[in-house]
Order: sequence, then structure tokens, then C-alpha cells
Amino acid sequence: MNKKSQPKKRSKPSSRKPSKSQKAHKPSKPEKAPSQESASVRKLTKRDFQHFKDRLNKEKKRVFEEMGEIQNENLKTSIADQSGENSRYSYHLGDTASLAYGREFSMGLAERQQKYLEQIDEALQRIEEGTYGICLVTGEAIPVERLEEVPVAKYSVRGKEILEKRKQKSAS
Repeated sequence: MNKKSQPKKRSKPSSRKPSKSQKAHKPSKPEKAPSQESASVRKLTKRDFQHFKDRLNKEKKRVFEEMGEIQNENLKTSIADQSGENSRYSYHLGDTASLAYGREFSMGLAERQQKYLEQIDEALQRIEEGTYGICLVTGEAIPVERLEEVPVAKYSVRGKEILEKRKQKSAS
């Protein structure tokens, strides 16, 4: 008989204990996925508060530097200075519009950065009060992972969802 026509032999289950490597490959029962909120919800320690305070202060410094660059590059210079032309002739309308757009864009960036600075200051105030890391809607602890991603977070994911539902209801 050739190999193709031979019936496959089935091995009998072994009575030996599986090795550690065999156990590792054995599929386990699927576990219930933890919710995003329960990942590592714990009360923040003094060390955590200091970590986030340092991180927020660094972020605040970075934003101030960025805002200073925006002001120096775009907001303090006139259109004539930006165009690089010192002639007495009028500027091309397209150039003027482009420069004006750039200034408006920079002002929008500066405004957003100002709002972000306010959020940083609020977070620093919550650290001082000992309420940092507590959702303002649910009163539950905000997971450390969320605070690492969004250090100015005021709401847990669940709290944010509740706010969104309220906003949708009031809009309708």
C-alpha cells in the first residue's frame, strides 16, 4: 500500500501529565473582559499625586513655550513684515489673505492652548484639594490608565457617557 491509501493512525491519549510548555499552549476558558473602568481603579497615593502634579507642571511649561512661539512667529509681526516686502506698493490680495488666514489660524491655536492651560490649572487645583482622579459626575475613581493618557481628565469613561446622554437629551 502507498502512503495515500493507508488509514491515518490515531494516537491514544496519553496518561502522562502534560509538560509546562504543553500547558502554556492549552487554550484556557475565555475570561470575561474587564470593563475599561475596572482595569486599575484604585485610590491615588501621595506618590501618584506628586507624579501627576509634576507631569501637569511640565505640560503647563511646554504649553507656555508653545504659546510664546506662536505669538513671536505670527501674532506680533505685521503683514508687511511677514510678506518680507518693504515696498510702498500694495500687496497682492492673495498674499494678504494668506497671511491673514495664518494669523487667524495661529490665534485659534493660541485660544485652544489657553483653554488647555485652564484645564491644567483646574487639575492642579484638584490635586491640592485631594479630589484629583475622582469623577465629577459619578464620584468614582478615574482609572490611572485614563489619567496617564489624559492627565486633565475630570470624568471617568462612564461619567463622560452620562454627560453625553444628558447633552443628547437636552438637544432633542
